Amino acid sequence: MIRVCHVLHGIVGGGSEQVVLNYCSRMRDIQFDLLYQYEPNPQILERFNEAGINCIQIPDKVHHPLKHLWTMYKLFKRGHYDVVHCHLDWYMNSYVCFLAMLAGIKKRIAHHHQAYVSNCHSGPSFRPPSRNLAGNFSSSFRALARNHLCFLFRIPCKLFATYWLACGEAAAINGWGKKAVAKGRVTILPNAIDPERYRFNENARKEIRTQYGLKKDDFVIGHVGRFYPQKNHDFLIDVFNEVHKQRPIAKLLLLGDGPLQDNIRQKVEALGIADSVIFAGLQKDPAPFYSAMDVFAFPSLWEGLPLTLVEAQYSGLPCVVSNNVTTEAIIAQNVCPLALKDTKPWCKKIKQFQATKVNRSIEINDNQYNINNCYKKLKSLYQSP
Repeated sequence: MIRVCHVLHGIVGGGSEQVVLNYCSRMRDIQFDLLYQYEPNPQILERFNEAGINCIQIPDKVHHPLKHLWTMYKLFKRGHYDVVHCHLDWYMNSYVCFLAMLAGIKKRIAHHHQAYVSNCHSGPSFRPPSRNLAGNFSSSFRALARNHLCFLFRIPCKLFATYWLACGEAAAINGWGKKAVAKGRVTILPNAIDPERYRFNENARKEIRTQYGLKKDDFVIGHVGRFYPQKNHDFLIDVFNEVHKQRPIAKLLLLGDGPLQDNIRQKVEALGIADSVIFAGLQKDPAPFYSAMDVFAFPSLWEGLPLTLVEAQYSGLPCVVSNNVTTEAIIAQNVCPLALKDTKPWCKKIKQFQATKVNRSIEINDNQYNINNCYKKLKSLYQSP
């Protein structure tokens, strides 16, 4: 039996983890281990265990760097793995592939899941461009520096990884460079889902709405994502606050957790809209929640190829999304990309969706994100000589 070891930062409900789960749960004839560093969410860990994936926690690289490296190497050496598949992005994939190489593992896959806005022109410290000359110069200098860092970080990844993967073209260019993509060196493995799990379900809608005290006439704006800077919850609250002033029946349903959640709760309290914002937390199965929503809002600062946006579209939800999100993720007609400069266009579009009767039973005739087709591509890669 083929043995594969996946490497993730943690098991906390992120998109990369869901991708691993979606793919690996369909390959029951392959033995999967998963290495992770940080304290796991019990619900998400349970899903991996149910899928037959053996999860192993190792010392984290921040507090125990040497122990982290040594433990990972020993596990690679003793595990007799045919494949190591890492999902740490950027330069961090390189050290995993290097350790796997030292351990004698011949097939080493580095998988890139992010596109940090305009091919590295913005990263975790993203800020809107300054309006003054000095600010513009500073912004341009930072962008140039990041581009060079991107180029340098790719070198060790390309040296130590035998296969280069990405979730979409934007992430592929960001992680591996335009030339590598043009030459066909990068394999695109979509963030695929099981469409049937996300079809609109009237019973699920009633059940979730009843559970969270939502009335039949409430207009529910939904969002699924960790409370991290890239998800831009701060902007989302500003948008909802404006919508709520004009549409008191509007409610905001937030799924996910993360370090910024307390900050967002405080902002909601300060704006006096706490009764209209629901913090549903991290859910083991988010699929029914999409049926309870009326519109999906997704104002991310950067993304690779957001799994939640694909899920929302398969649920027939109209979506208002940041124009930083790659167009690869748009597979339905009722998706509106908007800039993050001003909340007004977001409010206007959301109110338009509220006034329009949306057909939630829409069929998407696009199989590029159907896991039942996509998983075979990865399985073939694992099984290749």
